[in-house]
Amino acid sequence: MKVRNTFIIFVVSGFWHGANWTFIVWGALNAIYFLPLLLRDKNRVHTGDIAANRLLPSLKELKGMLITFGLTVIAWVFFRAENIGHAVQYLYDIFAGLGSYKNYYKTYSLLYNFNLVLIFIIILFIVVEWLGRKDEYAIEKLDYKLNKPIRWMVYSLLIFVIGMYMPSAESPFIYFQF
Repeated sequence: MKVRNTFIIFVVSGFWHGANWTFIVWGALNAIYFLPLLLRDKNRVHTGDIAANRLLPSLKELKGMLITFGLTVIAWVFFRAENIGHAVQYLYDIFAGLGSYKNYYKTYSLLYNFNLVLIFIIILFIVVEWLGRKDEYAIEKLDYKLNKPIRWMVYSLLIFVIGMYMPSAESPFIYFQF
């Protein structure tokens, strides 16, 4: 009964987001991701902070974070895709070249040449988020730890990055389609 009800809730949640099969698949994927926890009665076990009172997570915690992030991103592909075929093709394109050294080198070269600064900034923000994971807003820790010029430099960098990677064309709010 719990399994059926949980599945219905997630699928209905997908349908609530849009009348397209991609949203239904998104909801179903989230239900499938949740089911192992529900079946083993562990859905309320991990509600605290990861690596509480420690600087770094254990390997088990790190593995759990990476798996959760990876599965969530895969579900997001369906959430944002135009149709199921588009989502499947997108995922195929991502995973098809993983075993190819030539594709890896080509991708790495592009990242190195064009996005090294972006990678550095992403790593910086991940570190800030990790260190501030107990706070409501991780960046608010910077107010107390950094002196004013450095803090404003970080804020300016954040505004610059947002402006640089912001879409130039107007993008309608996703729920305006309903």
